Amino acid sequence: MDNVKERIDEEKNENKEVSLEENNTSKDTPVKEEKVTDEDENSLKETSDQENETQDEEDETSEIESEKKAETEENEADDSSEQVEKAESKETEEDEEEKDEIEQTSSEESTEKQTDSSPETDQDETEKSQFKKEMEMYEKTMETVKKGNVVEGEIIRIDDPYVLVDIGYKAEGSIPIKEFKDEKPIEGNTVSVYIVSKEDKKSGRPRLSKRKADVRKTWNKLDDANADNELIEVHVDKRVKGGLIANYKGIQCFLPASQVSVKKIPNLDHFIDEVFAVKIINFNRPKSNIVVSRKMVLQKERVQKKNKLMDNLQEGKEIDGEVKNIMDYGVFVDLGGIDGLVHVSDMSWGHISHPSEMLSIGDKVKVKILSYDKKKEKVSLGIKQLVPHPWKNIEIKYPEGSKVKGTVTNLTNYGAFVELEKGVEGLIHISEMSWTKKIVHPKQILQVGNDVETIVLKIDKEEHRISLGLKQIKPNPWLTIDVLHPVGSTVTGKIKNITEFGAFMEVADDIDGLIHISDLSWTKRIMHPKDVLKVGKEVTAQVLSIDKVMQRIALGIKQLEPDPWDKIEEKMSLNSEHTVNISTIINKGAIVQTNKGIEGFVPTSHLGIPGLQDPKLAFEKDEEIPVKVIEVDENNRRLILSVKTYFFGREEKEVNDFVKEHLKKIRENKEKNKN
Repeated sequence: MDNVKERIDEEKNENKEVSLEENNTSKDTPVKEEKVTDEDENSLKETSDQENETQDEEDETSEIESEKKAETEENEADDSSEQVEKAESKETEEDEEEKDEIEQTSSEESTEKQTDSSPETDQDETEKSQFKKEMEMYEKTMETVKKGNVVEGEIIRIDDPYVLVDIGYKAEGSIPIKEFKDEKPIEGNTVSVYIVSKEDKKSGRPRLSKRKADVRKTWNKLDDANADNELIEVHVDKRVKGGLIANYKGIQCFLPASQVSVKKIPNLDHFIDEVFAVKIINFNRPKSNIVVSRKMVLQKERVQKKNKLMDNLQEGKEIDGEVKNIMDYGVFVDLGGIDGLVHVSDMSWGHISHPSEMLSIGDKVKVKILSYDKKKEKVSLGIKQLVPHPWKNIEIKYPEGSKVKGTVTNLTNYGAFVELEKGVEGLIHISEMSWTKKIVHPKQILQVGNDVETIVLKIDKEEHRISLGLKQIKPNPWLTIDVLHPVGSTVTGKIKNITEFGAFMEVADDIDGLIHISDLSWTKRIMHPKDVLKVGKEVTAQVLSIDKVMQRIALGIKQLEPDPWDKIEEKMSLNSEHTVNISTIINKGAIVQTNKGIEGFVPTSHLGIPGLQDPKLAFEKDEEIPVKVIEVDENNRRLILSVKTYFFGREEKEVNDFVKEHLKKIRENKEKNKN
């Protein structure tokens, strides 16, 4: 029962004793270089309490199990405590008695050897010296093997669930095999151990702990790192309120959010499971509180990089960087401690509207140092300067007359710009886009982004201008149009457009010919082409003329039939009488159609109605009237007719009937107009 109680008490006080011993040998260290914010301190306090509870969880579990066993023996606790004290006192007395006996024996042997003058004196002296060394070693071991000390021992045997270790004491010590988590115990290996007690009352062996020895060694390393301003490498375990919990060889540290990076990071989750170096900025060993900073490490590294970079910066040197920020006028590139500006005009030999068209934040980019002011720490950078000027040897790359391919980048009223390569653009003037089409705006045949093939027409190296031609890719159809459609031949096509002076008809692909209004009919007086033609209507015409220089083709429809005015004097001789149809009535008279297919004109004064002012009141369209030819002009194609002359010499009744009939129409039309 006494052994059980002793074991329980030792388990309870084990961690407390180690902590007290460590606290007696350590001091608080103030915050260095950068203060921790109140928010960080509060978060640290909350986190530290939680983590201390977690750290001792395993020991507390063991203590609870032991306490349960000890509850049944509560009445014997006081007696057991007294027995423990007596046992320890007795153990000390036995050690002293053993030491006295050894010293007394040694003294007696020394006295005997001094009085003995036998031949074996030298051998006795050697044994005496050896014995003395052994005694010194024993005494030294006795001084080292004390409760709370950390000593080195040799693994001599593995007896699951314990590992037996020789620490130079009279009995081997035992370590629970579960404390060898990260390494496998191997016989013959040396291991650091913490002496929990010199003798276990149950087994009689010293009770040892590898875990506590490791913890003490780790704390000592942290203490040294804090004192020497050395960096430690930690593993981030989790995120907590106000920052991160990091782990250094089993000991937890608090990394405030303000100390994670040189810039504010809204989400710290991506740092979990990362390993990086930090600096201790607050160290309190008694309270097991450690505050670390990654920001200070990054700042120091940045300063070192900056100083090194500034010493190596030279105009004309090429260097790698990372895009840090993008503005309308350019991009800022982090060169590793110092930022440089790449102006938008130095990004590309070609035209760009905004830097974001070429780069994004975070892009790795190579730049060239254009200028460097060390005092002001200003660096001007360029990207386009990494490659030769594209206009160098331009006449060799793009000789006049050669075919080149490019991409349409911009459209204007006067033409289209085509990028042949970065920094090299040419212009297709609107007049060089088509042999046949009348282009009002380039968008009729081109769009931005189109890939086109063109012909180099002219290069101006000094002005950085290239004239391109699109229509020159294909043969000029006007050069062969007279072969395909010679003058006098007939051609059939659709009416493409109608104007006041005529109609345009498609002769060939993208080639139109004009049918003038005067070439629509031999005899009819056409006021507008739309009176006889419609867009899209297919018609046949005769090729009248071709002008290759002006790119014009004259067509005619009336030429498909014989000219009725030929031999007009025979068909419509002077004073001959005819019956005609009124086709159009105007104020000056009536236009009539003869049966010969010839159009004639009857003046108002010759319509046979006395005092007639408005022919529309007396006559109707398509009305037949008798006429006599009073004038024939073949050259001017004019035929004048007269009703009045026709009635000369006719019977009075026939004349009166014609006049009465038309006077009646005048009265009726006037009545209608009044109503």
